[in-house]
Amino acid sequence: MRASNRIPILDAAVRIAEQHGFGGVTMEAVAEEAGLTKGGLMYHFGSKDALLLGIQHHLADGWERELEQLAGKTAAECTPRERMAAYVRVSAKQASRAELVMQLEAANDATLSEPWTAVFERWRPAAESDPQDAAGMTAQVALLAADGLWTIEALGVGRLDEAARTRIIEHLVGLLEDGAG
Repeated sequence: MRASNRIPILDAAVRIAEQHGFGGVTMEAVAEEAGLTKGGLMYHFGSKDALLLGIQHHLADGWERELEQLAGKTAAECTPRERMAAYVRVSAKQASRAELVMQLEAANDATLSEPWTAVFERWRPAAESDPQDAAGMTAQVALLAADGLWTIEALGVGRLDEAARTRIIEHLVGLLEDGAG
């Protein structure tokens, strides 16, 4: 498989998801957006299922690259607090509609959700349904708040200006540091 066309195809599919939602991601639309024939697209992705899985990997891998860049190391090299802080900062970034619609579509499909699950398992500590201590509760609240901020940004409701978003993110990271104690 030629890697040189794979990324531009996936980027084209993400642009379509951003503009038209999940339903707009058809083989024909992606081929046209990528400047290929449908046959050229099918050379790289033999079916729509393969394309959708490729998009999920592409987006999840992008999150992981951002997490590693922000942390300055891999998840395995980070302390739990460093992983949580990186996760809060990346998940609280201004989200894209494509990431949201692709994650929502993957939610009930184990194959499509696997790329996201793998990233979240490495970077977002396992959520305890009932954190037993104050530090665990504080960490859980900070993670949930970051997820909520990401979601409202992706939906386009309650968007914050950059200064407000930065203050909130730093407050959430501060909660993690305060709870480490």
